[in-house]
Amino acid sequence: MNKKISRILISAFSSGSGKTTFTMGLLRFLQKKGIKVSSYKCGPDYIDTMFHAKALGIPSRNIDLFLSNDNTIKNILADAENLAVIEGVMGFYDGIAFTDAASASHISSITDTPCILIVDVKGKSATLKALITGMLHYRKNNIKGIILNRISKASYPVYKNMIESELPVKVFGYMPELKDCTLKSRHLGLITAEEMADINNIIDRVAEELEKSIDLECIIDTAEKAPDLEYDTQEINLIGRCRIGIAYDKAFCFHYIDNIKVLEKMGAEIVYFSPLEDKALPENLDGLIFYGGYPELYLEKLSSNKSFIESLRKVYNNKIPLIAECGGFMYISQSIDNVEMASLIKGSCTMTNKLQNFGYVEITAHKDSMLFKKGESFPAHEFHYSIIDEPYSDCIMRKPKSLKSWQGVYLSDHVYAGYPHLYFLSNLKLAERFIIKAIHYNREIE
Repeated sequence: MNKKISRILISAFSSGSGKTTFTMGLLRFLQKKGIKVSSYKCGPDYIDTMFHAKALGIPSRNIDLFLSNDNTIKNILADAENLAVIEGVMGFYDGIAFTDAASASHISSITDTPCILIVDVKGKSATLKALITGMLHYRKNNIKGIILNRISKASYPVYKNMIESELPVKVFGYMPELKDCTLKSRHLGLITAEEMADINNIIDRVAEELEKSIDLECIIDTAEKAPDLEYDTQEINLIGRCRIGIAYDKAFCFHYIDNIKVLEKMGAEIVYFSPLEDKALPENLDGLIFYGGYPELYLEKLSSNKSFIESLRKVYNNKIPLIAECGGFMYISQSIDNVEMASLIKGSCTMTNKLQNFGYVEITAHKDSMLFKKGESFPAHEFHYSIIDEPYSDCIMRKPKSLKSWQGVYLSDHVYAGYPHLYFLSNLKLAERFIIKAIHYNREIE
């Protein structure tokens, strides 16, 4: 199938170069111009997509060449309204194990998407030409333009002329240094958009600056010149009706929108609830999902919500199908930093001051369970600072292109609980098995 999708990918030399700030400002600017725009994030990042969603008022989606294949990401892009804006991950060529596999460059190449590089000018002059030259000539790419970041209006014409007079690339504009628009970070990345009371003002401010300083027509023209997407339609079939409850609040906010879309297409009615605010689970649920987030920031509030925990224990003891990833895994354990949690499974979690197992992994099951058959392997990813003292060994995780491996994950006939984040579009069997288990859940004896 062929489909015309105008698209542009925003990348940079490295993380911290201003990609997210520029992207969210561009999204708001395009929307204010009356252009229907959809946003995407390369890689498994949850937080940047929240900023995209704040800018547009609609969900943003991840596209990832480790968690899924070429055809899957093309299907995701094919859903774009009119213009697709894709934010890259890390530096343009940064992928798996010091290669460009699954990098922004790889995604740009597979989807034939033109790319704009955000270039941080601070502290550089002629060296900028050497850096850009290296990016342009390192290997074949789709780099079509440059945005200069942290530069003044007065200096911009000088830098623009310096680059365009010697290098085969256009400069599409600049972004001045906006100190009051800085996105703050914590241990898992940026502070989430929901935690920033002034986020809409920040996005508006960036959009207003971009309206003065970038050539929007040139960016749109570049996006429109992208060739048609060629892909095979990915079918997701209806399995049956059920009600799936998903924890969603400031403590549990790391969601892949495509995981939820898959469940809905297979027949699930999605019901959101808050372990922070709700006094009990919603009634008549057939399955539960606790995704990741920041439960460690809300320990006392989570622990003191005893009526909610009691309702959760009741359905758990009745063997409701349950997926608990990372922060959700921590919440259903006995404690986090000695503060009592839901205590559905054994083990106490402790926050550390460094990243533990993180990045892409291949997860292989040692036993049959609700989601896995013994010996099956699926791509996933981990990103966490906590550890658990219970030596779960139902799965082994291996780093791609590495000898490093470790055990973890608790599996049963109705539970998946562990640090690895699963992605249903990597293999639809995972969602199908969860839906089938939920359809057959006997809620009447709760």
